Amino acid sequence: MKIFNFSLDQNLLNQESAVSQRLVSLGQITERYLIMVPTRFDRSLDLSDKVSVLGVGGKIKIQILIRIFIQAYKILKQDHYDLITVQDTYFLALVAWILERRFKLPLEIQVHGFERFRLIRKILARFLLARATGVRVVSQRLKEQLITEFKIPAEKISTISVVNDFKCDEMAPLIPREESEFIFLTVARLVKVKNIEAELRVLAKLKLDYPQVRLWLVGDGPERQNLDQTVADLGLQNMVKFWGQRSDLASFYRSADTLVLFSKSEGWGLVVLEAGLCGLPVIMSDVGCADEVVKDRRSGLVVPVGDGLALEQALRQILTDESLRTRLAQNLSYELSRLPDRKQSLELQRQTWSKLILSK
Repeated sequence: MKIFNFSLDQNLLNQESAVSQRLVSLGQITERYLIMVPTRFDRSLDLSDKVSVLGVGGKIKIQILIRIFIQAYKILKQDHYDLITVQDTYFLALVAWILERRFKLPLEIQVHGFERFRLIRKILARFLLARATGVRVVSQRLKEQLITEFKIPAEKISTISVVNDFKCDEMAPLIPREESEFIFLTVARLVKVKNIEAELRVLAKLKLDYPQVRLWLVGDGPERQNLDQTVADLGLQNMVKFWGQRSDLASFYRSADTLVLFSKSEGWGLVVLEAGLCGLPVIMSDVGCADEVVKDRRSGLVVPVGDGLALEQALRQILTDESLRTRLAQNLSYELSRLPDRKQSLELQRQTWSKLILSK
């Protein structure tokens, strides 16, 4: 089968990125897998003999979307593809739907969560999801949301979680730290949906009782300047360290004491799985893989979204209870061992696409 994929992930244009490595494996179940990505400048990249990425550039978003439509139209007119899949529920998905109508191909919409879900985006998502041939989600939570809030029939939805190929290098060097310090670690893009400002405000409440606490922030993004200001306003300069974007994540997971993910929304939450593979206990908000992998008080501590008081209580508890940290980390490791592996995930994806192609 030949698959045409629209994606928003510009990391696909980096052959060494984790997402590029994951998608290379799709060549095992396809004859051809072409990915089109909006970017700043035109660029093409062959990830393998079957998997290619085409970056379509422009100065403004509407220009990029128009160019994506034109280039995709030309490709689909010249060559036969069996299915269109799109990793978006808004404007890029609209382009995919128009092409699906023109070329009478099945359309799969991938849902990894809903960011900035308001106004025209909300209208587009409801319109397009109802008209997709099939919808793929990465968690049972998202499936239930689509059924209850969007009235999508359960039989149209396939649940295929993102397979984590992360390997925790036990020989990765440790990050220098004081032995007396307790390190909370957050690995995330510095964007509003990650709710890091709220996490900092909770951390400030621990300052007097636990002066040994530190927070390491690994990642970068548009909120960096605002977060720097928040750190200064709260007097947390000695407690918080920004590390920027890093590739040596195993070193950070091995050096920290607990991972914290206080997001407002997550499709799955790969950093949670990565931390668990390195033996780190996890505190997270009730999003993504919470309840499926991270089960409250069994394989992690799960707090309601945006509940600062609950997060403070969880931080205090994990700080003072070493046996709890050990038990949560061990149970998380067990839950991770039960997840589908790469081979199982690929077979499920192949079956899903084959079913959609036959249904059109």
